[in-house]
Amino acid sequence: MNNRLSRIGMAFLLALGVILPNLAFASSSDDWTLTSSLTATSQDTSSKLAFNASRCQDLFDIKTGEVSFVFTLSSDATLSDSATYSIKFAKGNVSCSKDDLNQTTGEECALIASNMPLSATSSPIEVRRKVADLSSAANAEGCENLSESSYLYLIVNDASASSTPYTVTYLLDFRTKRPNAPTGLTGSAGGDSIKLSWTGVQDAESYKIYYGTEGTVINIGDTPDKISGAHTATSTTTSQTLKNRVSEDQTYLITVTAIDANGNESVVGEVITVETVASQDFWDTYRAENADVDGGFCFIATAAYGSTQEPHVAMLRKFRDDVLMQSAPGRAFVHTYYKLSPPIAYFIGQHSVARAFTRAALWPLYGFAALFMYAPAVLWSLLALITGGIAFLIVRKRRASKKQVLHKVAPLIAVALATGTMLSPNTAHADSPVNMMAEFKAGPYTPDNLGNAFKQHFGGDSGFIVEGEYDWQFWRGVGSLGLGFHLGYGNISGKSLQADTGEKSIDNTQLHWLPLRLSLVYRFDYLWDRFQIPFTLYVKAGFDYSFWWIEDGSDAIAKSDDGKEGYGGTFGFHVVAGVAFVLDWLAPEMEKAFDVEWGVNTSYIFAEYMYAQIDNFGAKGAFDLTDKATFHIGIGLEF
Repeated sequence: MNNRLSRIGMAFLLALGVILPNLAFASSSDDWTLTSSLTATSQDTSSKLAFNASRCQDLFDIKTGEVSFVFTLSSDATLSDSATYSIKFAKGNVSCSKDDLNQTTGEECALIASNMPLSATSSPIEVRRKVADLSSAANAEGCENLSESSYLYLIVNDASASSTPYTVTYLLDFRTKRPNAPTGLTGSAGGDSIKLSWTGVQDAESYKIYYGTEGTVINIGDTPDKISGAHTATSTTTSQTLKNRVSEDQTYLITVTAIDANGNESVVGEVITVETVASQDFWDTYRAENADVDGGFCFIATAAYGSTQEPHVAMLRKFRDDVLMQSAPGRAFVHTYYKLSPPIAYFIGQHSVARAFTRAALWPLYGFAALFMYAPAVLWSLLALITGGIAFLIVRKRRASKKQVLHKVAPLIAVALATGTMLSPNTAHADSPVNMMAEFKAGPYTPDNLGNAFKQHFGGDSGFIVEGEYDWQFWRGVGSLGLGFHLGYGNISGKSLQADTGEKSIDNTQLHWLPLRLSLVYRFDYLWDRFQIPFTLYVKAGFDYSFWWIEDGSDAIAKSDDGKEGYGGTFGFHVVAGVAFVLDWLAPEMEKAFDVEWGVNTSYIFAEYMYAQIDNFGAKGAFDLTDKATFHIGIGLEF
């Protein structure tokens, strides 16, 4: 074999295609490619091509009944003028000599091409074989239950460099025995889902579920290609729940087939009939009891003016569509506005004084929008005037003498230093300044002000909430004052109810909420800072806005019979009282190292009680997420 071919990594790339959208396998190299002349959509680095029952049968559906193999010489391959090749083929587990370009004595394989000259002009080389030549199957029906192999050999020799041929072997493996069909198929239905289970099959890699309503044809003993009108789903376990795939009050015909490692699929075994029922999720039941709670969001301008058709609202909507939505920053602003404005809008809509104040406050925005769209020159002139005025004030301020500035602030500095000396605790143990706090916590949360509907779907179960908090400590004296920003997530899961009986359905229904909180935080850490007593007391109070949404049995946003979607937002407030244990007290040396390495001054574990009233301050039609008695436990790090 030519040594130069060896140096450039002479190997081969195989891609055998048989006009199936998922059937093409290849073995890669630097110099050669063996590909199908038909469409190939995927490649496999293995030199083994497995034929299952359906692939074998589909070969007979090709007009010529042939598989075409095309060898293409890489453009950078280096060959001498004496390079030659042979192609051999053996069927039915017969092997060929790999080291001889000629057919040897007693060899049962076929010599397709013998000692042909190999050069750039001879590429590509095409070999066509009928499927009946590849296997013992004479027709599509003969593809069942095969267990045999065929081999294709490509042998290359460059006699000027070496007398040892280079050979690549491709295995065509026919494994078409179908696995057994699953047994023990059972199904139970809700309104939005069907729960299935069955007995597993040996050697099954996965399972395929066929289901459909009226018009679906599924007969026991049929091969899968004879099933018509059915939807499909897959599973790698012996159970599956069809969610977001079925509808209420329907009769479904269902079967499950097994698929082995070669892709062979069993025939249809058992077929069952399952009837779905009408069911009510939590939003359905809640809306029946609270018709004034619509969910969704209303927005500030509409709430202030009372109608989407009011001229001022129409102007702002046109500004949104024609100006803001035409740029990425504008779209981001609109997206943020839609998220943050609902609680404000809801409050405005409930109070006439707030509506009047908001209409006045919106006049500058209304004027800006009108100028931007209809008189941009006037707008830019005003902006230039304002910018110039700000610049003038900045320059004027910089001209003030440093002595005058120091004279004005010196008394304030003196008072601050004196106050800090008298009130600040002994912080000699702290190696770095403290100005922020991070907390991570979790606990139960039960919004049980949602009435009888909540009890029907969720019973006595409690939901949970996880929350992160960042505090910025803007004052430190006897304790500290800070501003806290919270982001949390809560969830509670229950069952839908059967509409006719009121009994629990297999369908789940879930309530999710995402609270955003702003708190004023006071921490009394004087005992630790002054006396090394490892306890800190604290209180928090502030405002909340909780996004919420309800899911039905298909894990989609629930929708009531009158078309109202189960999502929205509710405004409220919270009060917290807690106690923290200072972990640094247990390992003071570790605390110092933690401070030096990470800047963490103090670490805590804590427990806190929270009263959260999330009901739009008692406004009518609010989705009430109040929990008057919940607690959190967590860990805090002070920086």
